[in-house]
Amino acid sequence: MLTVHYQKVLKNRILYSVGVFAGSNGSTFISNDTLRLCAGTPIASPYSNANNPIIDTSGTYSLLDYITTIQSIGVQFGLGYYYEFDVQHGLRINLNSSIGYVGSVLGGYYRSIDNFTEQYATHVNEHFVGSISLEAYHTIRLTGRLTFNYGVKVPYFFTIDKAKFNPTVQRDLLYGFEPQLSIGLTRVIGKCD
Repeated sequence: MLTVHYQKVLKNRILYSVGVFAGSNGSTFISNDTLRLCAGTPIASPYSNANNPIIDTSGTYSLLDYITTIQSIGVQFGLGYYYEFDVQHGLRINLNSSIGYVGSVLGGYYRSIDNFTEQYATHVNEHFVGSISLEAYHTIRLTGRLTFNYGVKVPYFFTIDKAKFNPTVQRDLLYGFEPQLSIGLTRVIGKCD
């Protein structure tokens, strides 16, 4: 995932930021026990179009396992605070919120409990998702205008349109807390202290 944002210092070491992000959010494989299907418990993916059984001449196939791959693009807004320990090292803490447009591909493995055969089907989904993220970075000044930073992000993802994206399993992508490691560079534009 690539994120580019503009930060401006307001006063008293408080800053605000606006930005954009785009790229891959990764993929995840959700595996379920076949005994759930045999007991009549339906498996639910976050996408309603993938949860319907496949019915053909060989039988009825219900969703068992699925893999999801996600790409997203969106905007980000935030507030932050920075503290410099000395000329070279510092700490920056941000609270960001974001809204993103997501394109996902779900590959579903469907199983028939009548004859224990499988079918595979692909579903393409588009929806919006939001997040609120607490972030902490160690900053290392490389030059007067260039700073290297690394740290952690702890975003909490939530769905905006449950009719299109309604996850119920914590392992699903873009649902609940998903801690991330982050590295980047900050470049001062304009007047430099």
